[in-house]
Amino acid sequence: MPFFLVACTFSYYGQLHRKQSADTWGTIYTSVALVEQRTIWLDDYFPLIQERAGERPYMVQEGPGGHVVTSTPTASSLLALPVVAGFSAAGVEAEDFNAWLEAGMLAGSITAALSVAVLFLVLLQLTTRGRAALIAATYAWGTLSWGTNGQALWQHAGVALALSITLWALINRRLALAGFAAGAMVAFRLPTAILVLCLLPLVGKRLVDWRRFALGVLPYAVALAAYNFVAFGSPLEQGYGSGHLTNWISINAGNLAEGVPGLLVSPGRGLFVYSPILLFALFGAVRGWGTPLYRWCAVAAAVYVVFAANSINWHGGESFGPRRLADILPLLAVLLVPALDAVWRTRWMWLYGALLGWSVFVQLLGTASWEVAAWYDERDLTADGTWWDPVDNELVAILQSAGLVPRLLAMLGILAAGLALGALATVTTRSLNRAIGDARRSRLDAHADEVRS
Repeated sequence: MPFFLVACTFSYYGQLHRKQSADTWGTIYTSVALVEQRTIWLDDYFPLIQERAGERPYMVQEGPGGHVVTSTPTASSLLALPVVAGFSAAGVEAEDFNAWLEAGMLAGSITAALSVAVLFLVLLQLTTRGRAALIAATYAWGTLSWGTNGQALWQHAGVALALSITLWALINRRLALAGFAAGAMVAFRLPTAILVLCLLPLVGKRLVDWRRFALGVLPYAVALAAYNFVAFGSPLEQGYGSGHLTNWISINAGNLAEGVPGLLVSPGRGLFVYSPILLFALFGAVRGWGTPLYRWCAVAAAVYVVFAANSINWHGGESFGPRRLADILPLLAVLLVPALDAVWRTRWMWLYGALLGWSVFVQLLGTASWEVAAWYDERDLTADGTWWDPVDNELVAILQSAGLVPRLLAMLGILAAGLALGALATVTTRSLNRAIGDARRSRLDAHADEVRS
């Protein structure tokens, strides 16, 4: 666990793609407001956002009493509080916009790294240590856990962490914790309530189990309703999140016809183009269908793909890869377990290695040189054909970008340094644990000698 926490934090925060989405601006400045003014209102920070986003920034809105509040869920702002508090203590001024974006990126990197570490604990419950480590590494550097979750203070990193904790708690029958984590997941990103509904069969059939789960959910339900009432005037309002959820529930056949294949296999946004290693998760879903955990993980992932595709903006806008599917990556990583168990030490491991190699390479492209803003500016993102051109998409644009090779080499160096630091953290942790164990045994032996004498 220390290996993934340290290695991922270093490689995620060290990535060279540092262009922060405007979606995160209200989120990080809410953290700043909480630390500096003990408030959720962004009145004093609104002019700073306007300077960069124009007169009517979409990422904030007017709440009750004319106060300005972020339009995005505030749970991610809470994640950033320790980092923002550190930056504030170091003397960073409210006007230092870029410094706060760095704080948001650091918070997102740490959160995404924590999701990898917790997922590794989940995988240890399901398979051998070696396979668990390989799947965790696949999730860490072969998926958008790196290129999206670890890149900024998106909602996705918090979802991935909460979902990983939910899975661990369900497996270990810590149902109050499972409910608490599931509630957190919905607070981070409201549409993930769909994932919670699909995973509910794993709670079990006993009334006492459901009571424990509900008890865990309750604090977040109450807190979220109270926040929504204060921020938006209604416990059921969620900023622009409520409108998105309504659109997702209202099934549109045309959106699905474009969005489902677009999110899965299109050259410009396909999950299996950016991370073809996750094709093994499909095999894992079939092979593990008889096991409830794998079955409901597969159902949850499939249902979420449908709902994510049910929008004219299924592509996720100006972002790297199929960002809207970043929420289900822990589920797909779990589904790699039955697949890897089936092909371990067979010739199919060569295919696993090849697909993983491409998946990591794509993430390296994004983290090293996502400098394709002009590509987005010159294209209609709502046109379905934009995402299906095999020679005109963001990956090709990155491959053709100036200075790509030096940036790739630099990113590889950062990754290698992160892996080395992760290994050092593991060795150090084991040495400390051994020393603590030896000291405890020495005290026990000394006490035993005392008793005998």
